Formats: sequence, C-alpha cells, structure tokens
Amino acid sequence: MQRVVRPQWWHEGTFRGAAIRVHLARHDMAAAFGFLKERGFSWSAIATATGLGASRVSEIAAGRRVVTDYAVLERIAEGLSIPRHFMGLALDEQALHHRRGDAPEPARSAGPLDPHELLGVVASIAVGAIPEGVERWLPNSQKTALPATVGPDEVATVRAVTAFHRRLDAAAGGGRCLQSACGYVAWATQLLQVKCADTVAVDLRTALAELHNLVGWVAHDFDDHDMARRHLTQSLVLARQTDSLPLLANTLYRLGRVSLHQGQPAEALQLFGLGQLAAQQAGCHASVGILHANSAWAYALLGADHQVVDSLSRARRELDRADPDTAPAWTHFALTEADGHGISAVVYSALARHPEHLRYVERAAEHSHQAVQLRRPQDRRSFIFDTISVATASILAGDLATAGEYGTKAVGLVVDGGMRSARVNDRLDALWALAAPKAEREPALAALGSRLAELRAV
Repeated sequence: MQRVVRPQWWHEGTFRGAAIRVHLARHDMAAAFGFLKERGFSWSAIATATGLGASRVSEIAAGRRVVTDYAVLERIAEGLSIPRHFMGLALDEQALHHRRGDAPEPARSAGPLDPHELLGVVASIAVGAIPEGVERWLPNSQKTALPATVGPDEVATVRAVTAFHRRLDAAAGGGRCLQSACGYVAWATQLLQVKCADTVAVDLRTALAELHNLVGWVAHDFDDHDMARRHLTQSLVLARQTDSLPLLANTLYRLGRVSLHQGQPAEALQLFGLGQLAAQQAGCHASVGILHANSAWAYALLGADHQVVDSLSRARRELDRADPDTAPAWTHFALTEADGHGISAVVYSALARHPEHLRYVERAAEHSHQAVQLRRPQDRRSFIFDTISVATASILAGDLATAGEYGTKAVGLVVDGGMRSARVNDRLDALWALAAPKAEREPALAALGSRLAELRAV
C-alpha cells in the first residue's frame, strides 16, 4: 500500500521533543525524513516522492549531507506536501500560476526608448550610481517573440543548441546547464505554433524531440527525476509523431536509466524491452546493443547472473555488427572500446555485491582498469565513473589500498573539473557505503572519507 503524507502532520507533529515546524524552519531535512520514517515511510518512498535518489535520501537522513540548495528544498516541500512558508520558501505570483497550471499575465510592453534620457542613465551607471527605476531601460525577460516563419535555419539552431548542451553536460554535469537548457526548450517548443512547410514541420518535431530528450537526461543527472520523466515523455510523443524509431529507442533507454538510478530494476527492464522493440523495428544494431547492455545492469541489481552474462553477450554481438557510418549519433558513445569495458565494469560490480556472486569481481576489476586506460579525456564524467568502478571493484576484491587511491582520484576529478552531477555524487556515496566499515584499518580509505567530507561541505 502506498504511503500518503497527511498535511496536518506538518502543522501538529513533533519530532525529538520539538514541533516539526521548528525543524522545518531550520531546514533540518534529516529531522523531516526521520519524522516520516516514524510514520512508516521508507527511504525509497521518500526518494520517489521527492525525486531524489534513495542513497541521497539516506545520506540526508543520517546527517551526512545537508540540504542548502533552494531548488532541492522546493522539490522536497512540493513532494512531501510541506507548506512552503514553513520552510521559508517564497510563493510568488509566478509560482502560484505554475501551481494552478495557468499562464501568468503578459508583461506590459515598454514604450520607445528616448536616446537622450538613456544617455543620462548610462552616464550615471558608468560613474558608479545605478539610478532608481533603471528596470524600465532593461530588457523584459518575460517577453519572448517568435519568428514569423520557421525554416531550416531555425531547425538547425535547435539542433546546435542541443549539441552544445550535450557537450557541456558530458564535460561538467547537468548542474552546469540544466537551467539554460530548460529556458531554451520552453521557448523553442513554441515554434510548433508557427506555420511552416510540411517537411520543415517534421524536421522541427524531430529536433525538438532530441532537445526534450537532452533536457530529460540533464535533469536526471541533476537528480530531478520528475522533470526528467516529463521531458523524456514529451520526447517520446514528438518522436512517435514523426515515426522516429531510433529516437524512440533512445528515449526509452533513458527512461529506463532513470528507473535504474532510483533502484527500480524491474521497471527498467520493461522500458528497455520496449526500447528494444523500437530499435529492432528500425534495424539499428547499435541501439539494440545498448539496450541489452543496460538490461544486463538491471539483471545484475536483481542478482540474476545467467541473464547478466547472456545480455552482455547479446550486447557485444549487436555492437560488433553496428556500422559507425550509419548508426544514430546518440549511439556512437557505445561503439568505443572504452565504453564497452565501462558498462561491463558497472554491471559485474553490481552483480558481485550479491555475496553469492562475488566471483564476478575479477571481471569487474579487469573491465574497470581497461576502461580507465582507454577513456578519452573529453569524456570527463565517464572517466570519473570508470575511476569509481576501479575503486568499487577493489573494495569488493579486498584491495583496500587501491580502492582508496582510485576513490580519492575520483573525488579530485570532480573538484578540479567543477563537475556538478548528482549521479556522480550518488556513485561516490555508494562507494563510501562500501568503504566506510573498512576505513579504520586502511589509511587510504580514511583519506577518501576526508576528501568526500570536504566535497559535501562544498
């Protein structure tokens, strides 16, 4: 039975001798989660309600991670039905309109600029005094104009913006580009309202499907799984309208990855299966291979070792048959030798966490070391994942010194590269969950714990 938050709890409840409202006012999310735990909520249930990863919820509840980000506090308040003002969160006109689902009133258009008056304003700013009422000289950020017609140039711009954000996401994480991607997709989707030739309309829908796909993936990397699913579903709709089967397969793969991240492997397998149908109909060996590889990951989480080995073998056969010159651009990452080792390392490490399947740790270690050696420098986030995989496999194999070395290296890559990725943080948290019980007897792991503490503080 699904647990439901009762709003009166936040008005009347107490936790550890104090009104829960006192804890909320202090942004003590550990207390809020503990309060719900006493009422039968699991960490997984809280994660589902808030859109946060289960490991992240566990870290917050244990006091090992403090929530300071305004957007995350908003997400928690919304998901757990906490009155915003209990947490000091503003509910301005824009938020009210968003909650009701209607559109805010359009801003009044500004009158024409008087160059002579503007000169005085500019002079004042130049000497260090910003005049009162300067806003009327500034651009109105709420006012957006659409072109009179949409042609190939507009479609090309949508694709270029998507490609730019995809590169930034891979290099620095979803936190570096989520807001700008959301802002652009909100404007670009309105292009569907503009008349255009039929051929352009198809290209536009395909380009927008790719953009929503990108926004969904970036949101997933930033731990906003509700936003991720919404944009990925929008991508599915647009891809279906244009019968873009490879894009359907891509989006279903990404939806499955969101489910995997939230600890729902059975749900992920269903999504990967739907993706395989689309990929097979498209005759795309690369897409089929990727979906088999990720199915292996889901099976590993379930401890089904025979299905893991079978799925990885199928993935390898399909990827070997793929032609890089004709394969969809989104699949190219999987056609590299480094990525083959990278996904295999993750899969075998997940399988080896089951005590009865610990024998697979040797495969995990071998693949993770190969991935680290072969990964290209521009694939920064993937390189961090590979480094974490080496540390994870090393802990499972009992090589604690190597685990500490590579774990600390991964933290250094996050800090030095300015990586803002909740997925990276969650994998580091999972690594530390393995390492913490052994840190007292291995200095390298103790050093890793110190570096992780510094990272969380930042």
